[in-house]
Amino acid sequence: MKPIKICFVTREYAHELMGKTGGIGVFLKQFTEQLSQFNFEIVVFSFGAIPTRFYDEDVRVVKIRDLSNFIEKFRTLLRRYKVPGYLHIKLGLEYINRFYISMYLSIFVLKNKFDLIEFHDYGGDACYFFGSLPKIVRCHGSAVTLHEFMGYYKRKLDTVFEYKFFKRFNKNIIAVSKFSREMTMEAFNLKTRPQIIYNGVSIKKSEYTKKYLAKPTEALSIYYFGSIRERKGIDIACKTFNKVVLKFPKATFHVMGNNNNDHWNKVAVKLLTEEAFEQTVYYGMILNIEVEKYLKRAHVVLFPSFGENFSVALLEVLALGKIVVTSNTPSFREVIKHNENGFIAGDFADYYYWIEAIFEQKINLEKISDKAVETLKNNFEMQKIIQQNMNFYKSLL
Repeated sequence: MKPIKICFVTREYAHELMGKTGGIGVFLKQFTEQLSQFNFEIVVFSFGAIPTRFYDEDVRVVKIRDLSNFIEKFRTLLRRYKVPGYLHIKLGLEYINRFYISMYLSIFVLKNKFDLIEFHDYGGDACYFFGSLPKIVRCHGSAVTLHEFMGYYKRKLDTVFEYKFFKRFNKNIIAVSKFSREMTMEAFNLKTRPQIIYNGVSIKKSEYTKKYLAKPTEALSIYYFGSIRERKGIDIACKTFNKVVLKFPKATFHVMGNNNNDHWNKVAVKLLTEEAFEQTVYYGMILNIEVEKYLKRAHVVLFPSFGENFSVALLEVLALGKIVVTSNTPSFREVIKHNENGFIAGDFADYYYWIEAIFEQKINLEKISDKAVETLKNNFEMQKIIQQNMNFYKSLL
């Protein structure tokens, strides 16, 4: 049987040759690895200042050199000499780069005779793409929705091209959560309701019959796993640990993630008390293949984000049977059932309240842990998610 050829267009892919990545890159790597086992021929198409081409097992990765290096040098000159009309020139340069990416991609897709092409929604990078094959858009989170619904800084240029993108490609849309679907429909005035297909993760074989606090779990350890930025809740995590360490002097705080705009040193560290800072370890950005060995040590993992379309990181933690305390955002509530498979903090004080309860074992840790893994197996296990996606893909051919 002839394989189905599909091209994924992305800014991110979790591989050491592709640089830093977030949840999109982690999901795409795991997703394409699994999909390639089901008669799909997969190419990941990306772009940036440094080009590269390689095979990641059965997945072919093609990263072209775009015009970003040239544009940044030109913008530096504009800023240095305070050229009038800087913002309009900047928009024009971004238009040229996206047009270049779109044309390169259009020709690449035509030459390789793909059956399907899938984009993510952020940035509208290929908004001028042309081609008659079925086009899918997966909504992990756009600059528009991040700003309008979650309070993130408005990335004006990205929003301009996202509106252009959704004006052209407004069918065959996948939303990664109910929350994502409603936001995207409202933000871009979509007439067709997106199909909801949650992100998923693979569950590795582990012994969940052990006591929760048996090794490698480290008692009284709090982990933060995500980008180091205010909107992701690192400031809340730091302030919470200040309170925790007063009652539990041996507690430790472990922080992993991309240091966005050096937020860790400029802001987060300054929020920690001297006692809290002494008990804190910052690991920086951890390679995806190494994250598990760190998270296995966690007593509790915090997700105090102000907003998420859908968190792959949360799924990865639940897959390990770890107990989480999350913020009360809609997409977290689609996964976490309070006091069943994790805990939801209604306000700032709740983070400390539930950490204290967990540390003092006022709750059945094994029961919560088992329920977390059961949630993953029943709803978000990658094999189930793969099947839902394959059904969607085949319906378009």
